[in-house]
Amino acid sequence: MSFWEEPFFWALVSMFGLVGCCAVVGSQRIGRNTLLSGCMVAIFDMGRFALVLPDQSRFESGGALVLLGGLVLFAGGYLGLAPCVLIRPINVAESGMELATTGFYTVIRNPIYLGELLMSLGWSLLHRSTTGVCLTPVWWTALLILIVIEEESLERALGQSYLDYKQRVRGRILPGLPI
Repeated sequence: MSFWEEPFFWALVSMFGLVGCCAVVGSQRIGRNTLLSGCMVAIFDMGRFALVLPDQSRFESGGALVLLGGLVLFAGGYLGLAPCVLIRPINVAESGMELATTGFYTVIRNPIYLGELLMSLGWSLLHRSTTGVCLTPVWWTALLILIVIEEESLERALGQSYLDYKQRVRGRILPGLPI
């Protein structure tokens, strides 16, 4: 198997993209570069979605798992893309920016990241990829690291208004849970 077919190569590519996303949301200089932001998100997503395609172990069941995967993928796409009309994702927080607190943002602070996780899980289920499903908690952990950096940036830029929002909306990715 060549390295292009190795699932952990694609996991590494994805993690490199995530590190780039962390740099974007945590750095004033890097965070203003929209092209770089888009490239980092593309690398992050490319790695996760290519991960399930190489020859690897698959779940035995067929139709029901594929249907479930399609539904989860669709739900994740909706959750991940719909909030993008309210905010410019993956950019550095700056004082004076408006905090999105409507729609999905009334229930969880990071609906785009929940959508990302659901898309990864759905894509993995759709392809019956055991590796992809097993790595979903790794993506979750990685996104939590990005969220912590992003929240610190928002606290510095928005101060008490962001702290009040965090108090009202407890869930980072899941409603009511700090995870």
